[in-house]
Amino acid sequence: YTSHESLALERENIYFKGWACVAVGGQLPEPGDVLPVSVAGAPILIIRDRERRLRAYHNVCRHRGTHLATEFTRKQRVLVCPYHGWTYDLTGRLIGVPDFEGVENFPRGEMGLREVELETWESFLFVRLRAVGPGLLELLEEIPARVAGSRIDEMQWVARRDYVIECNWKVYVDNYVEGYHVPIVHPSLMREIDYSRYRTIPARYSSLQDAPIRTGTEAGRTYRPSDAQGEMLYYWIFPNLMLNLHPDNLSTNLILPLGPTRTLTIFEWYAHDLDRAGQRERIEEVVRLSDEIQQEDIAICEAVQRGLGSRAYHRGRYSPRRENGLHHFHLLWQEWMRREGGAERA
Repeated sequence: YTSHESLALERENIYFKGWACVAVGGQLPEPGDVLPVSVAGAPILIIRDRERRLRAYHNVCRHRGTHLATEFTRKQRVLVCPYHGWTYDLTGRLIGVPDFEGVENFPRGEMGLREVELETWESFLFVRLRAVGPGLLELLEEIPARVAGSRIDEMQWVARRDYVIECNWKVYVDNYVEGYHVPIVHPSLMREIDYSRYRTIPARYSSLQDAPIRTGTEAGRTYRPSDAQGEMLYYWIFPNLMLNLHPDNLSTNLILPLGPTRTLTIFEWYAHDLDRAGQRERIEEVVRLSDEIQQEDIAICEAVQRGLGSRAYHRGRYSPRRENGLHHFHLLWQEWMRREGGAERA
């Protein structure tokens, strides 16, 4: 939770071998749209080519390693390196090399951009840097069928907020995958849910926290159960994606390590029928409550990180009833870190 060496191994064994959610397809609506993203420090380009196909490449010029793009751009015809002008088409092929006439032993046809495996589910884009482990649908398991009725791909984007937290990425995941802290840390959330029926259900590569919504019409409440959904569904998908599915909206949380004790969490909110009267005001209240809960999580995660540095702390025990999701995450971490000798090197 504190070492650069452990984080380096996690990048290789977990983030680079697993499916990392990096973007939403709606962020690149037109051919030539180019979006730079990062997977645990590895720079990646997401591109929609002229045939409207989404592609992913390492965001590195094959000449001297310069990043080809540093911000989202629209309707590009080619990719031009800002250092020496090497030019690539949208399929990654090298098509322009200034002042290279007469260079020997230069396999130009082999010097295109290195492609990265990309898959989609609903509107979400996932990349995998190394083809090791389960395919994307195997990773997701029953989630697509379970959430099909929510019509996620028809939801409209509402807002995004980035939070930089002074804690290890696993501290944040540890906190997310258990509801044990909810009665103490999240009083507003406690008013929304029936905590006595709150349960965590692990699957192979994910876990679900099923939080039934309270009935009644008390003042100050944000959520009511609908005919189709009577609970809040909090999915964690190994290693870094959270889906918070409520009766009338979805928020996603993407976890990206910035260092051993610093983490970026990217929140985005989606909803149906934003043009309906009162809907935007309603979703603004949802975002406000979500931000309140996030600020509480930030404070507790940063406190945990400080405590982990104490000489007095070794390790705690799991609550079988409330921390089975935490235990499940730790078992997956151990499994993936052991692949190809990861644990032995650690």
